[in-house]
Amino acid sequence: MGKYAPVLKAAECGSMTRAAQSMGYTQPSLGYIINNIENELGVKIFYRDKRGVTPTEAGIGLLEIMRQIEAMENHLQEAARVSKQELLRVGILSSVASQWMPEILENFYQFYPEVVVKLENEPYYFTGEQGVKEHKLDCCFFAGRCPTGLESLPLYEDRYYLVVGEESDLAHLRAVSIWDVVGKYQFIPTNESTDAGSAIREIFDRFAQSSRLDFQPQENQMAIGLVEKGMGITVLPGLTLLDLIPNRAVKVIPLKEDLARTVSLLCPKEAERSHLTNVFLRLTRQQVAQWKVAQREKSPWLQ
Repeated sequence: MGKYAPVLKAAECGSMTRAAQSMGYTQPSLGYIINNIENELGVKIFYRDKRGVTPTEAGIGLLEIMRQIEAMENHLQEAARVSKQELLRVGILSSVASQWMPEILENFYQFYPEVVVKLENEPYYFTGEQGVKEHKLDCCFFAGRCPTGLESLPLYEDRYYLVVGEESDLAHLRAVSIWDVVGKYQFIPTNESTDAGSAIREIFDRFAQSSRLDFQPQENQMAIGLVEKGMGITVLPGLTLLDLIPNRAVKVIPLKEDLARTVSLLCPKEAERSHLTNVFLRLTRQQVAQWKVAQREKSPWLQ
């Protein structure tokens, strides 16, 4: 199954709940994926009500095209499986790609210089999860709850931080409680603060305030730019902030609450993993352990 499988399953079942159950997702997770596809296409595919989902007029035509795309992708994947040689497919998060992957790959190629490593950037946690489930990825960096049938190997507890402009009345604080800012300041959500049912988004949604700007989830760079101009605040994990905050007029403030995401490697169960995957997992754990030690000196604000 490919990118449009969740949409096709919802149309087949006529219900988000039944479609989610059949695919092994929660109903909010499936709804999130379908909403992102609708936003990407700029077209509403389904009418939603208490009875379930019904394709819109535009959605009927799009669903047929999606079925054709799925059939072609399945054929392509089968052809690739027949012809592939030594290949390791890894799903990555952008923050992981910059902080960890160069050294991991350098070490990996010392052992296996002939192996092709295919890195696939996963903008949402659920796409990486789907890739491992469907054997399109050998493993992926992940920050959600471990799905049934897979194994999640914890690497790093990535704490969330409040980010405010340097001129903000919060900028002088050494630490802040999330409850001191929720409902009082404009929250600028990002994909990383809202993905995977993030507690951050749930907290701010409960106390949403009216504003002349209706913020949808922003790319991290855009969110930092808006914060820098005093248009709001945001909350992001430390691993992401390492590449974002240098030379920006923002202040990073630790949260008093223990809010963090666990960055893990998501992979099949040990009996189902390839030798190359196990080597990659071992080298990744070693590299992250070394990175943690070095980072304590380079970024003392990173708890």
